[in-house]
Amino acid sequence: MKVVALVSGGKDSCYAMMKCLAYGHEIVALANLLPSDDAEDELDSYMYQTVGHQIVVSYAKCMGLPLFRRRIQGSTRQAA
Repeated sequence: MKVVALVSGGKDSCYAMMKCLAYGHEIVALANLLPSDDAEDELDSYMYQTVGHQIVVSYAKCMGLPLFRRRIQGSTRQAA
């Protein structure tokens, strides 16, 4: 099956791609959701990983795959 891998730049999404290939699937593209502000990593996010999103471009280049990225608007933090 041809699939698009949702990657964060972390070890878990990399491992998921490895398992996907091991099960015989073909990764045809990478997708990534990144924070609206690249200057600050949100270390306590419960929705998505911000640390490591900078490496995703290198993943795509190394794998020779297209990369689709979209910025997430809003915040995962609740105002106190």
